Amino acid sequence: MNSTNPFKDYKAKHLFLLIGENPLPNYVAAMKLLEDRCIAYLVHTNQTISQKEQLTRALKNKGFRTHPVPLDKDGTDNNKSNAYKIYEIVKKYAEKIPSNERIGLHYTGGTNTMAVHAYRAISDLQPKRTDTVYSYLDARTLEIFIDTSEPEPFHRDIKLEVSLKNLFNLHKYEFKLDPLPKPILEDAAAEFVRLYQDEKIASTWRDFCHKELVKAKDSQGWWINEERTLSLTGVNQEIIKVLQNEKYKHYFAINGNQIKIKKSNVIENLNQIYAWLSGCWLEHYVLSQIKDIAEDEKFRHLNIGESQMSFVMKKSETSEGGVFEFDVAFMRSYQLFAISCTTIKNEKECKLKLFEAHTRAKQLGGDEARVALVCCCDDNPTKRQRIDRYLKSQLEGAVTNPKIAVFIREDLPNLKIKIADWVERNKGKS
Repeated sequence: MNSTNPFKDYKAKHLFLLIGENPLPNYVAAMKLLEDRCIAYLVHTNQTISQKEQLTRALKNKGFRTHPVPLDKDGTDNNKSNAYKIYEIVKKYAEKIPSNERIGLHYTGGTNTMAVHAYRAISDLQPKRTDTVYSYLDARTLEIFIDTSEPEPFHRDIKLEVSLKNLFNLHKYEFKLDPLPKPILEDAAAEFVRLYQDEKIASTWRDFCHKELVKAKDSQGWWINEERTLSLTGVNQEIIKVLQNEKYKHYFAINGNQIKIKKSNVIENLNQIYAWLSGCWLEHYVLSQIKDIAEDEKFRHLNIGESQMSFVMKKSETSEGGVFEFDVAFMRSYQLFAISCTTIKNEKECKLKLFEAHTRAKQLGGDEARVALVCCCDDNPTKRQRIDRYLKSQLEGAVTNPKIAVFIREDLPNLKIKIADWVERNKGKS
């Protein structure tokens, strides 16, 4: 077997893919198991037409050909569980393929019934063909498994770079606003993390946000791109000292008890500065920690890929759904790590943030996705359950689930190590 490409000996010229709700596993399978410029047969129902179309675009962009295999030609949606129809339709397409050209069937997507009877349809083509490759993607180990005649199936981890943009495009989402590829004012954000360990200091900045920063929003609640002077009365002097640093003079100026947000050539939109001051400094801090992990030789084995923040997305077709936001996200191979950030300390609001992030991450990244909440909640030693375990427990069965992490206020100074450990526990068999 080829040592440099473990899947080379299992590639097919014709790969049948069972289309389910998430097109990502099939995209990964095609990239690894389909020979260059060959054909992917997309077995779909009326319920998965959209996923089929998105996968078609993505594969064509990579030079592959595609062929739709509709199970519901009569306009109904009854055949996803119809054993006879699945068998007959898949077999009809498969038996037209020359016997000297290898067929592959990847059955991660679709329904269990589709997997069983598509498998039957292709295996019944024997003895004319004996080299068919059957495969599936294990979300737990992040490996592709190949069915073989050996007692143990062949399996290897997957190395495939998928960009955040391509991942979102697979789900028919596009960026309404371009995400930020790097943090701003990361040194100041680190200082805020240090000062926020003291709730008395943190509360003075929260008061400033509630009283003053609202003046920098328009009638729709968006941050404005205009210069404003805001009052710092009541803000702890330690925070003011951070903002007075000479290196931040291009962003704002402190004069007594006032801070002026000012335009310069350093930053394109002042709304980024207003957002930073209002609490997005935590997102910038989180992104900086992820960038540090990616660049740290000690964590090179984690293979952290692209990382960005401040995602504002919408459906490519405006008739489908509205706008939603992601705080911070990064990729590890094809695996999505999504992080929701908030400077609030209210448990109920943090629970909602975690729930929303979990839902979105699973929707976009499938079962392989991982999600974390970074917040300013404090543990209460008088309660039986730690606050991070409590928040995880609000997601059914999540207390001991390594896919989900909660980092509270006391974790923030060591967040780089905490995130690296979380990734380590979720990197599969590689």
